[in-house]
Amino acid sequence: MSSNVSIMSPSDLQFIRSVLGEAGYNAKLLVDDPRSFETAELLVTKLFLAGEDSRPGLAAKLECQLGKAGRYRRPPGSSLARYAIQGLPSELQFS
Repeated sequence: MSSNVSIMSPSDLQFIRSVLGEAGYNAKLLVDDPRSFETAELLVTKLFLAGEDSRPGLAAKLECQLGKAGRYRRPPGSSLARYAIQGLPSELQFS
């Protein structure tokens, strides 16, 4: 049985962290929303290990998969604003 283990160098880890930082996934987001940060870190690491080693390529795939980070990211919330414009769906209306 063989395992396919990739060992990353400290410079590889620094590169991944710099890509995350440039995309807005920084220490503040790690404190505010650790799940988002960890998801982004895992995605970029997997892409890097798969052979994607360009900053623009990694940043584009990160934004495509997870969207903008930090203050640009819209947190999941209620759809009350949508209902204010469109009205309540029939299953939520009182008869």
